[in-house]
Amino acid sequence: MTTTRKLAPLAALVALSLLTSGCGTDADGGGAADGGSSPTPAAGDEAPAEPSPEPTAEPEVDEPEDEPTPDRPTAPPKKSVAAGTVGGGSAATAEGKGDAEVTFVRDGEFAVVIELDCARCDGTTVLTGPGRGTPFGEADGALTGEYLMDVFEGSDAEQSVWIAADGPWTLRFSSWNDLTPQAGPWSGTGSTVIFLGGEAAQAEVSWMPADADDSFQGRYFGTDEAAARMFGDTEEFTDVVELAQPGVLAITTDGEWTVTPG
Repeated sequence: MTTTRKLAPLAALVALSLLTSGCGTDADGGGAADGGSSPTPAAGDEAPAEPSPEPTAEPEVDEPEDEPTPDRPTAPPKKSVAAGTVGGGSAATAEGKGDAEVTFVRDGEFAVVIELDCARCDGTTVLTGPGRGTPFGEADGALTGEYLMDVFEGSDAEQSVWIAADGPWTLRFSSWNDLTPQAGPWSGTGSTVIFLGGEAAQAEVSWMPADADDSFQGRYFGTDEAAARMFGDTEEFTDVVELAQPGVLAITTDGEWTVTPG
């Protein structure tokens, strides 16, 4: 049975957030596809009490894999860029131009949040990695967003992603335990990773596609195993979804979305 990595206790995350903000370190914000806006938490929300940090399981929903296309790399690009080591409270970054394999080392048992900024890219832009049929993200031109990887225990510490781009890009890798927990609500455009830090058992999720080819996928990992969820659609929707909080929600889309716990 595949086991999902544990989220750190929420009280420890709050303490880390206060420490890093005092040192001038940027908190992880939500990314957006195609230059969209970042998710905006409501002001004045306070972090809840510490939950029990139990592991969660991957939602048992089959994810369809796209067929490879000529624009999607199926092997590592010739150029390799080392981002360094990702640790608790310590992100790794890399920058470059054009196609590249970007490597990093994960120092700890946590899932990794990828933040891509390829806002000045032209042509087809793809972010993928070894063994992936479906890329993290792709666009005709600019691509920015946040994506979640390395969720399961037992994966190698040495990891990599592949970027195919015509233009300059920046990649940042950080621990999902370094996300800032907020009680919400959130809204934004494009792919992102957010930490639902409240105590609600569900949330209202709304989505409007960017175009006829757009889709929405949400993957949720809570501190309770039963909270794991995968949900999505290809048509505009507003649904109440069981998202027992706290937990991390990874959204993959080009469209506009809102998440309102309650």
